[in-house]
Amino acid sequence: MTTLIMVAVLSVTVLVSGLAGGAVIRKAAPALMLKPRLAVGVLLTTLATWLVGFAALGPMLAWGLSGPSGLMPGNSAVVCQRCLDAANPLPAGLSFDTFIPVVLLLALPLLLVLAMLLSGYRTFRRNAKQRRELYDTLRAGATQTQLAGQPVTVIPHDQPTAFTLTHRAGGIVVSTALLKLLSHDELTAVLTHEAAHLRQRHHVILNILHGATRPLRWIPLVSTINAAIPHYLEMAADNAAREQTSTPILASALLKIGEKSGPAAAHGTCGSVALHAAGIDRIRHLIAPPNGKHGAVAMTAMFTAVGILLAGSVIVHLPYLQAVLDGCLM
Repeated sequence: MTTLIMVAVLSVTVLVSGLAGGAVIRKAAPALMLKPRLAVGVLLTTLATWLVGFAALGPMLAWGLSGPSGLMPGNSAVVCQRCLDAANPLPAGLSFDTFIPVVLLLALPLLLVLAMLLSGYRTFRRNAKQRRELYDTLRAGATQTQLAGQPVTVIPHDQPTAFTLTHRAGGIVVSTALLKLLSHDELTAVLTHEAAHLRQRHHVILNILHGATRPLRWIPLVSTINAAIPHYLEMAADNAAREQTSTPILASALLKIGEKSGPAAAHGTCGSVALHAAGIDRIRHLIAPPNGKHGAVAMTAMFTAVGILLAGSVIVHLPYLQAVLDGCLM
């Protein structure tokens, strides 16, 4: 009976959190903004736990459903059924005949992983191509120098711009217009912001996140986390910058730079390829951070859902792992 209840609770939690989780994450923003690096970890953990719970739906349904096994050659169907019987914690006789081959239900976690790996690989290839093209564009007339203790690539450009590529693609890039526009302290704040992107591996985080979750962007929870994490990474870089200088200096620099511009923006590589220091929308958070108590209820709901998903996933996946270790494949 306990297993039946947990199966039902897991199914409902996966469905409800997948559909309504985006709204909950937005309501939790005041609390998440207080510790943006921690917020990224919380959101990634939430996403990973939900994916594990989502992947558990197929193997869980396989306990209560039976279907044709003709898709499996030779004695594979017998072996599959033996593992399924060994892992099934439900009482005998609680299965229903359907037209759905059980092997498809059992293969759901594998199919999900393969889809995410394929999407991640394609995203990696596309981003690598964009970085090469942008690097070729920037290389003409660019100079390497040290500014505020950071290695910087300076490009001749009439718009104030600052962004970060990976180390191999140029690292921190600033325009000559930006050097003329900002004071020494403001430039230090901007360069510290960009250096934080490199030091904290933000490009890697976004590449993996955007690539692996692309097949599931239609799910509100996944799409919201994809949209939210880049903002929290910018806030984390802002925190590093204002610790080095001050909040007024960083806010002044952001106000002068304005919105994203320059060759990276024109090239369409903003995001996981080029991370910009620009963004006047962050000034309000710097000057008047929100009251974290306003997101406490939503945070509690998030942690509750994560706990249910984690416990339910263990209940589903662990019996299958134990069955394999006990020799059901032999």
